[in-house]
Amino acid sequence: MIENIVLIIAVCLVVGAVVFALLIHLNIFRNYHYICQKCSTSYKPDTFLQSLFGLNAVEQRKLKCPNCNKREWAALVKD
Repeated sequence: MIENIVLIIAVCLVVGAVVFALLIHLNIFRNYHYICQKCSTSYKPDTFLQSLFGLNAVEQRKLKCPNCNKREWAALVKD
């Protein structure tokens, strides 16, 4: 009985953490844009999934630049 309760609590915590992380990233996707370090183009990723699965550093993300068509590190800038 106790094992089931612990398992339910653990699953709820994991699901809650994943949902929280997705909400934070959704906020970043909506309110920030990126600047390519190679060509200085300012852009937003086309889709949420492109932004989500780009390699991530603290304030940079490795995304495909729409101007130079290269995967480059882009700086995160608030809109």
